[in-house]
Amino acid sequence: CLNEEDRGLPAINLILPLLRRGIAVHHSGLLPIIKEVVEILFQEGLIKALFATETFAMGLNMPAKTVIFTAVRKWDGDGHRWMASGEYIQMSGRAGRRGKDERGICIIMIDEQMDMDTCKEMILGKPAPLVSTFRLSYYTLLNLMSRAEGQIDAEYVIANSFHQFQHDKALPEVEERVAKLEQEAASVDVAGQEMMADYHRLRLRIADLEKQMMMEILRPEHVLLFLTPGRLIKVRDGGDEWGWGVVINIVKKQSAGYGTQPSTILTSPRAGYYIVDTLLHCASGFSHEGPRPKPRPCPPGEKGEMHVVPLQMSLICAISALRVAVPGDLRPAEARQSVLMAVKELEKRFPDGLPKLDPVEDMKIDDPDFVKIVRQIEEEEHKLIGHPLFKSEQEVDCYSTFQKRAQLTTEAQRLKLKLRDSQLHRFREELRNRSRVLKRLGHINNDNVVQLKGRAACFIDTADELLVTELMFNGLFNDLDHHQIVGLASCFLPMEKSNEQIHLKNELAWPLRKMQETARRIAEVQCECKLEVDPEEYVQSFRPFLMDVIFSWSKGATFAEICEMTDIFEGSIIRIARRLDEFLNQLRAASQAIGDVDLEKKFEAGSESLRRGIIFANSLYL
Repeated sequence: CLNEEDRGLPAINLILPLLRRGIAVHHSGLLPIIKEVVEILFQEGLIKALFATETFAMGLNMPAKTVIFTAVRKWDGDGHRWMASGEYIQMSGRAGRRGKDERGICIIMIDEQMDMDTCKEMILGKPAPLVSTFRLSYYTLLNLMSRAEGQIDAEYVIANSFHQFQHDKALPEVEERVAKLEQEAASVDVAGQEMMADYHRLRLRIADLEKQMMMEILRPEHVLLFLTPGRLIKVRDGGDEWGWGVVINIVKKQSAGYGTQPSTILTSPRAGYYIVDTLLHCASGFSHEGPRPKPRPCPPGEKGEMHVVPLQMSLICAISALRVAVPGDLRPAEARQSVLMAVKELEKRFPDGLPKLDPVEDMKIDDPDFVKIVRQIEEEEHKLIGHPLFKSEQEVDCYSTFQKRAQLTTEAQRLKLKLRDSQLHRFREELRNRSRVLKRLGHINNDNVVQLKGRAACFIDTADELLVTELMFNGLFNDLDHHQIVGLASCFLPMEKSNEQIHLKNELAWPLRKMQETARRIAEVQCECKLEVDPEEYVQSFRPFLMDVIFSWSKGATFAEICEMTDIFEGSIIRIARRLDEFLNQLRAASQAIGDVDLEKKFEAGSESLRRGIIFANSLYL
């Protein structure tokens, strides 16, 4: 099955001694042929101990007598989290072989503290619900337009999608919730409602102005100088009020090249975001809402614990002029607790609130618009202090009651808006914006008739159709030989991140620069057409980690040689090379559709240069 040079690969030499002893490993980064050998041997009962990922557990014909979990936390590409219930049930369900074992045995090795609720949720919880991730793509739109001869029929597809079905199914529950909220709001009795409403508007106005002020204050050029260890900062995460915390350290996250903008504590940030390690007063235990546990603010009256929590700079809602001494070693709980005592002492010393940094006097922010906002806050606070309810006996009871009613009314209005603003309406807006992009880039005309560039994009569904067709029509592919094309095309495919430093030869570096310039222009066009696209993120989503590897393979290098060039797993290289062959076939079909024979031949030659050796070895199942 394998030629002589591939039989000596390190991956094969490493696994063979283990297989002879009945021990094996199985994961997506292995060579496909090794995975198939392991699967066949396991089915035959020749593997006694198998170290595998959850993917192996998907095989119904792969039962085992015993399943052992060596850990209950897993890496999901973003961070470590507790195993989900569905993952646990799927893997533990492999225990017990029909006709051989009376019962299957499942062993969980717990090597860290685990809450009882987390354990129950993992073992007894419900599987994750099936949720539609339907989205409009340019590929879908162009194909619908071309088949409808210029008439957009996307609305029919959207209206009959599973996504819309799920939205419509939830509507009766939303209506019931609205009626309940309105009834509850009506039952809340508020004395002096007009005066209370005026007081509430003042506070909301101040909160809105303070939010605008903090957006300017938290610009790195203004705030980094003041976020030194020991600085007191007030933290707010949505509805969670953390109170005053202490800055321990601040770091800038390096560009990750992809991801979405974060919004909560303990979420991996987008490229270029600053993370502030802050000592906060946390409740005992963790919140398990969301994909991974995260700390909770300590409720009033509870002892709680002090922990260093990484949080985004955007969660800071106030910066104090005060600092406290921070112990050199914060690992002992007593050291962290001493900082809490210092903060409590300061709060007693300043009963009206800790003094804050003056953004104009202390931070020297002299932008006229910003100074205007600061003055407006001062005016509104003066009005608030002069209001009859300010610090009156009625304020606490009546205001909290009024606030509750306002929250109920706001929530009811939000749900009503959700009922009116159907998914179909939102998709229509996105459809209009994407159609504008297609017109700007020349894929369709003003009558929504698909043009030559759009016909080429109709064949591309493996990669970004907009960027690919731009490169086809701006002549970049024509200026490259088929080896360079193959290397550049590898950037379009999703792949795992490499820790290797990328040093490209000039024959690959200049095409990459041209591609990135084109990608940035396309992203800017999408932004101008009101689509939420970050140009830098978009450009960095095309990853050049395997450009030189695929280029060398195309020019005749051995598989052993290209494996030495990267730290990406052998199986991942093969998987990407096979997808690349599929992508090149789509490019060839697109070139044929637009009548470019020379380009078609280049793509065909690139595809031929990939199809050799272990990368395209036949499957053992055939």
